[in-house]
Parts: sequence; C-alpha cells; structure tokens
Amino acid sequence: MSERVIQAADLSRIANVLSSVEDSIHQVSRQVQNVDDAVTITRGELSDLRDQLQEFEERYERSTEVSVSETRLVKVRQELEQMYGHHNSIRRAALGLLQASDIRIVRQDTVDKVTEELMLLAPKYWLAPALVALSAWLRDDKSLAERALAEALRRDNEKTSLFFALVTRRAQRAEACAQWMQRYLDEQNPVQLRRETIVLVEATASGVFAPMVQQACISRFKGWIEKLKEKDSFVEDQRVQWRDALTARIRHDDQSSNFPYLSKYSPTWKVLQKTLNRAKLNASLLDYFKGIVTTPLPSPLKLVDAVDAQLINLVSNHDAEELPLRRAEALLQLIIDNGGRRKEAEVQFKLEHKALDETFSFTQLLTNAAMNPKEAGASIASQRLALALSREWIAEAHADMTLKTRSEVPSDIAIEIDSWSGKTTNGGNEHELLASLDEHLERAMKRELDNVRIGVGHWIAGILGGVLIFSFLWWGWFGTLIGLGLLIWAATAKGRQAKQHDNIRKNYAQRREAQANILRATLAETVEWRRAFGREDKAVDQVTAFLNLIAPDAQTSRVQDGVRRVDLTNA
Repeated sequence: MSERVIQAADLSRIANVLSSVEDSIHQVSRQVQNVDDAVTITRGELSDLRDQLQEFEERYERSTEVSVSETRLVKVRQELEQMYGHHNSIRRAALGLLQASDIRIVRQDTVDKVTEELMLLAPKYWLAPALVALSAWLRDDKSLAERALAEALRRDNEKTSLFFALVTRRAQRAEACAQWMQRYLDEQNPVQLRRETIVLVEATASGVFAPMVQQACISRFKGWIEKLKEKDSFVEDQRVQWRDALTARIRHDDQSSNFPYLSKYSPTWKVLQKTLNRAKLNASLLDYFKGIVTTPLPSPLKLVDAVDAQLINLVSNHDAEELPLRRAEALLQLIIDNGGRRKEAEVQFKLEHKALDETFSFTQLLTNAAMNPKEAGASIASQRLALALSREWIAEAHADMTLKTRSEVPSDIAIEIDSWSGKTTNGGNEHELLASLDEHLERAMKRELDNVRIGVGHWIAGILGGVLIFSFLWWGWFGTLIGLGLLIWAATAKGRQAKQHDNIRKNYAQRREAQANILRATLAETVEWRRAFGREDKAVDQVTAFLNLIAPDAQTSRVQDGVRRVDLTNA
C-alpha cells in the first residue's frame, strides 16, 4: 500500500512538473513573440529614421550649396563690376550720343569731352574709339574720324562694322549701310560665328535693314547653311544639337499623385513616369512653337527706334573676356534656382546656356535663338526666322526622340504586393492575376498553418493519458485522474492550435480582400496610364504638321522709315 502511495505521489509530482514546463514554454513563446514584434517595430523605426536622416542630410547639403552659391554669386558680380563696369558706362553713352544728336540739345564740345574721357577709361574696348569716330563725323572732323575708326576696327573689326552698318541705316544712308554690312558679312565664318551675330539675325528678322540688304542677309544665311551641309557629319550633328535642345524642355514632373497605386506597387514606375514625361513634350513643343509663330509682333516701330533697339543689343552683348565670369554667374544662379541641386543645375546649364559660348556655328545660333531666346538675346521675330530655317532638323530630331520614347515604353508592367509579384501589359489579365494572388496567399497561409503544430510532448501526453485511463485495473483511480489531466493538457494545446488557425485564416481572408483591391486599383491605373500616354503621343503628328507649315520667307517683318537729321555723308 505504501508503495502505491509513493508511486501516486511521484506521478502527481511529475504531472505538476509537466504542467509547469508547459506554462513556462508558453510564457517563453509569448516573450519570444513579443521580442520578434519589438524587433520588427524597431526595424521599421530604424528604416524610417534612416530615411529621415538621409532626407535631412540632403536638405542640409542643398541648403549649404545654396548658401555657398549665393556668396560666390555676389563675388562674381562684384568682379564683373570691378573689371567691366566701365563698359556699361560706354554702352549707355553710345545710345545717348545718337539720341542727343537727334534733338540737338547737347553742345558738340560736351559730346567731344565725354567720348574722349570714355576713350581714356577703356584702353582695350572697341566701342570707345567707335564713339570718338562717330563724334568726329558729327562735327565733320574727317582726320580724327578716320584715325578713331581705324583704332575701333583694330580692336574689333566685326563689331565695329556691324555697329556702323546700324548707325548708317539709322541715318538712312543706304549705300554706306550696304558697304558696312558687306564688310561685316565677308568677315564671317558660318562654322565659328561670334555671339553678336544674333544682332544681325535680329535686325534681319525685325526688318531693320532696307529690303535689298535684308534679302542679301537672308540669302547669306541660306548660303551659310549650304556650306555647313558640305560637312559629312552635318545631318547627324544637327540631330544631336536639336535633340539636346528639345531634351532640355522635358519636364520632370512627379506623376505619383495621378497614379498612387502604380507608383507604390510597380517596380516599373520610374520608367513609366519617365516615358510619360517625355511624351508630354509633344504638347509642350506644339504650344511653344505655336506661341512663337502666332504671337502678334509688336507694332511696327519707326526706323530710329528699331535701329536703336538693335544697337542696344549689340553694345550690350558681352565681350569675349567677360564670358567666363558670365558663365559662372549663370551656373550659380541656376544652382540657387534649383534649390541647391548642383547636378541638375549643371545638366540644365549644359543644355540651355550654349548661347554663352564664345563662338558657335550658324545652326547652333539658330538653335539658341529658337529655344533659349533670353540667353541668346533673341526676340519673337528672330525666333520665328530661326524656327523656319531650322524646321527640317527640328522635325528629324523630334522624330528621333519620339522613336526613343516609344521604344522605352515597357511592354509589361511589373506589380509587387508584399511578397507576391505579377505583370500585366494593359491591365486586361485581371482574372489571371487575381487567381495568381489567391494561390500565392493560399500557399503562404498553408505554410503558416503548418508552422502552428502540436508539440511532440503534447502527443506523448495524449497517448500516455489514454493508456492510463484504459489501464484502470492496474493504476486505479489515481492513474485515471493522471490520464485525464494529460488528455486535458493535450486537448487544450489542440484547442489553442485551432484558435490560432482560425486567426490565421481570418487574417489571410482580410489580406486577400485588401490585396485584391490593391491589385484591381493598380490594374485600373495601368489602363489609365496607357490611355494618358496614347493621348500625349498623338500630338507627335500635330507637331510635325505644324513645322511643315512654317515658311522662312514669311517670317520677316518691316519697320517704318523715319526722318533722320544727323548728317553722316562721310560714313
């Protein structure tokens, strides 16, 4: 009897230990799960923190870049003022001298004194002796005029020739104007034109010159183009040149607000956004070109006013020695305008500021005038003429860009939702993708259900409990109670398993519904993206048709001749 009591006590102790172990296992399991959840949360927080730090670092770098650029910009402008500020005084004096001679309210000795002082201030600047020559002509001092003119031509033959071509046109001296213009044109090399050539294009397009001179200039422009065409790589050079110019007009808009699901769940999104922005260039170009051709030109000016406008352009055109600082000024301003994004500013500068090069070909001059009028110093009239003369190359470059854009459009659009991935062409395979997503979630749920198992200890306890119950004759009531306890412990584990399975199934049912809705929305946006791209791409034909309608000979204007009182008989 005592032996049976000892055995009963031992079994009771064992049962208690097993129960305690089971509780400890569940407690550890909960703690491990809590730790796992905490690690997951921590990883997410660390990822967010990393993104925030990276964003802060980028903002700091951009802010520093802006601050440094602003400081450097002030320094560059101070250098320009110190080194070339006196040029501005001479430039202002040039037009003042002509206008003062018109109304005859400034004494000749005052004009002489001012021009001589300017000559002393700028020992290398071409405009100073040119003004001395002009002042000498006004008082009929031929000897001084010729000496001053020779010095001006020595300092800058081309600018001086163009300056006096405009001045003699202002005085309505047709023969002298034609001679000066011929002298200027003979000095030009269409492969290496200087920046002031835009003034010639501007004056021709605006109708400043007499019809005979204007037609001679247009004929010379066409001759330059024909000469450039003799180069073997001319066609390809023009395509590259205009592709660069058109590329500079592509906007890099963020389209994610229009396609929130595609931008979030498609790895192909960057390509989709890039190609859509490239396709939007078509409508942008059409509006830009229409604006150039259809915008009314200013009311016809009197001859004096028209010539004065071109003289301002000529004398305001920066000389070669100023260009390095002017280029530095333009780049620093772009960095500031781009919020400190230096690389983007440098790319934009490279594409947009070729007008600040010291020399360029005639076709590059036309490109600058048409696409970057502010930097080139071109008016709407010059843009029209440049567009008309370049329309063939623009059309070819545009065709190249269109082909490139269309080739980059992905035939398949990838979709990733959590761990599932699929692809679609135009959103038409919704049923197939939904079935694939459902199969993926079903497999994932099965794996998760399989991971929730009853431990080996529970199975042993259940079997041992059953054996003890059916061994009543050997173990008595105590054995039966121990067996029932073991069975209850195993059954409880089984119940917990069933509950976990139910929770997993409910979770996957919710995931299935949510992810199916995400997939449907992504496919709907795929359809809308294809439609949007198609709409933008249709504008290609409109751009081509519009370019074909532009005729070079119809893109010049005339101004009204006026009465000129200055006597330039000796010019």
